[in-house]
Amino acid sequence: MIKFDRKAMNKFNQIPDDIKLKLLSNVYCSKCNDMVKIVNFEATTDKDDLVLNGKCENCSNNVVRLVESS
Repeated sequence: MIKFDRKAMNKFNQIPDDIKLKLLSNVYCSKCNDMVKIVNFEATTDKDDLVLNGKCENCSNNVVRLVESS
């Protein structure tokens, strides 16, 4: 299940669709020791940065993707 808070949803919607796909498909998993797809994530903000906390699609390990605001 994907959850967004309001501010995170606004930030995520500003990202072009092709970039969203790249961001979601290139998350580092320390258990797989590889780049993986993030699934079942929650999106929040930390200051002005977008933070995606979720699971590795391959092994279900916790993974995080930080999208820094520009």
